[in-house]
Amino acid sequence: MVKAYRNNPLTDEDKKLNKFLSGIRAHVEHPYAALRRVFHFTRMFVTTIRRVKAMFMCACFNLMRGAYLTRSAA
Repeated sequence: MVKAYRNNPLTDEDKKLNKFLSGIRAHVEHPYAALRRVFHFTRMFVTTIRRVKAMFMCACFNLMRGAYLTRSAA
């Protein structure tokens, strides 16, 4: 991502690059936002039990997301 600085605006190429990267970033960040919203997931600690819990929550999220996508596609 390219940032503009004072007295140095973004070029058209930089704007296109930022637009492209924002689309990718949105797809990557949506699952994390849902984990935080639905499961109150804030951070993942390094202990084994918490990793398993986080993986289980990710699996639950994938099931919820799949159900939503199949319902909206029908």
